[in-house]
Amino acid sequence: MLTVCRRSSSLIHIVTSPVTARQNVINSVNRAGLVVGEMVLEQLAAAEATLTDDDKEFGAALVDIGAETTGLIIYQRGAVQHTAVFALGGSHFTNDIAFGLRTPIPEADKIKRNVGCACGLSLSEAERSELVEVPSVGGRPPRQLSRQILCDILQPRAEEVLSHVADEIREAGWEGQLSSGVVLTGGGSLLDGMVEIAEQVFDAPVRLGYPERDRFGGLVEDIQNPAWAAASGLCLMAQRAKSAEMRASMARAQAGGSLGALVSKFRNRFGGIF
Repeated sequence: MLTVCRRSSSLIHIVTSPVTARQNVINSVNRAGLVVGEMVLEQLAAAEATLTDDDKEFGAALVDIGAETTGLIIYQRGAVQHTAVFALGGSHFTNDIAFGLRTPIPEADKIKRNVGCACGLSLSEAERSELVEVPSVGGRPPRQLSRQILCDILQPRAEEVLSHVADEIREAGWEGQLSSGVVLTGGGSLLDGMVEIAEQVFDAPVRLGYPERDRFGGLVEDIQNPAWAAASGLCLMAQRAKSAEMRASMARAQAGGSLGALVSKFRNRFGGIF
């Protein structure tokens, strides 16, 4: 008897993280009365909700700017090619405003969300001159500052965050190979002018990543926001996993039913012989 053996090989992308960090997330979810079923890399979830099949095939970098961290994931040939996480996020923009303008953190966050700007070139002359009321600390009266001053504070931080990502893409060997460009997701991507400054830093086409409409049915209008990309992706991945589990259960049940019917026929036909 001749036996032919073939070697099977594959390329696998492995992501590791500190055990303590994972356990802290699990503990937080448990305290909210929920149970963690599975952990997913944040930028992977965001990519599942926002990137098209063409993006993944031709090459795209998704940059998810969260509150405390910024995540990078690179796709090409339909698969994940590279991932990275940077300890910079939206909270750093808030802190810059708070310290630069001497205003409380909650007020700094409101200013960032309402009138923040990451690129002065994206503002018109009138918008640059627009006055912003800035509450003071220690019970002092509020001040009026131009929006251009706010932009002068935020733009260097935006350039820093995006430059770290651009350096990672270059060092990983993917610079100039991402035909679909860069996709920005996460709450930090909503800062006015972020797309424009990203195009300067990456020297590539940049767009905001919105959850794909054909993947979410009637919920699509409620989640049409880059800030919802990761959460939407988590729901999508959970739904796919549940559907796969249901199909597997049905297949097992059908296989069991077919085997039972075969045994029953065998007994009926040959039961009298044995």
